[in-house]
Amino acid sequence: MEKILVLLLITLAVACAAPPDPRGIIINLDEGELCLNSAQCKSGCCQHNTVLGLSRCTQKARENAECSPKHIQGVYYRCPCERGLYCEGDRSIIGAITNTNYGICLDTRRSKE
Repeated sequence: MEKILVLLLITLAVACAAPPDPRGIIINLDEGELCLNSAQCKSGCCQHNTVLGLSRCTQKARENAECSPKHIQGVYYRCPCERGLYCEGDRSIIGAITNTNYGICLDTRRSKE
């Protein structure tokens, strides 16, 4: 019984001393990993291309790239823009229903000039 207790204590000490893995299993996912919601991704964008396709973490849209300001349950068809950019596009009701109201990422500083 004492040997089992000592082995258990050693195992516990090793587990506590090990550095934590910065990459998570459920959150803090890297680009290309499967996701269910944008909150899981480091980039903040979980994207799928088709209705039946798998969602993967993707980087946010860069300047002059297609973007979508809306998402369905935390998953995007097109990722939102990077910080400092805004998504300029059609915001019609039909586009929101069919999820086809994509825009283009534009720089906020250039639009003021």
